[in-house]
Amino acid sequence: MGSGTEVAKEAGDITILDDNFKSIAKAILYGRTMFKSIRKFLVFQLTVNVSAVMICFLGPLFGQNVILTVIQLLLINLAMDTLAAIAFGSEPPRQQYMDEKPIPRDENIITSEMLSEILTGAAYITVMCLAVLFVPKVRGLFGNVDVIYLRTAVFALFMMAITFNGLAMATSKNCVFVMMFIFIMQWVFVEFGGEVLSVEALSLDSWLNCFVLAVLVVPFRWAGKFLVAKYLPEFIKPKQ
Repeated sequence: MGSGTEVAKEAGDITILDDNFKSIAKAILYGRTMFKSIRKFLVFQLTVNVSAVMICFLGPLFGQNVILTVIQLLLINLAMDTLAAIAFGSEPPRQQYMDEKPIPRDENIITSEMLSEILTGAAYITVMCLAVLFVPKVRGLFGNVDVIYLRTAVFALFMMAITFNGLAMATSKNCVFVMMFIFIMQWVFVEFGGEVLSVEALSLDSWLNCFVLAVLVVPFRWAGKFLVAKYLPEFIKPKQ
């Protein structure tokens, strides 16, 4: 602590600047909050990456060489990496974290529950985005349109779905505000991107269809959290 020797301060992992024992509780609270924020960001980001890779990998197998263009993927990474980091990094400490058991030092940062959420969310987003292009009933929701229009709908659906996935983990107004800003960015990209982003402006009906399909990622994520984790292998549990 603050009155400790310089040797002790250099040897310690954490140095508390004052001699108030209440600061120890605060340090623990902020440490737990930071760790939870890191885990939330990992769930969010890995869901984005897994679904994007699967869409780009499976698309050519079904006959569509390009589903998400390079520029679209760069915009997705820009929005999701930077803004999501701000969103989850600004999560405030919650006193309820102090009621939880300490996390073992050797526990894996990705738990079975997190892995189930990532796989379930990514699977749903991948299937829905591919369905817009390749499943006649889903494709028919957007009317008699060309491939560019459908790929635009996929781009909009993808960004909407991963944003709703982030909102499902939000616990603060700041996080919700950032996620809503991503919605606005997405609308600007689609409506005004034109040839630069290889998109066409979507009709109101198409936006509503994308919204409905995207919001369903939330119950699928919850299903992964409460059900799928029971059937995952034990290799990701901490050592005893």
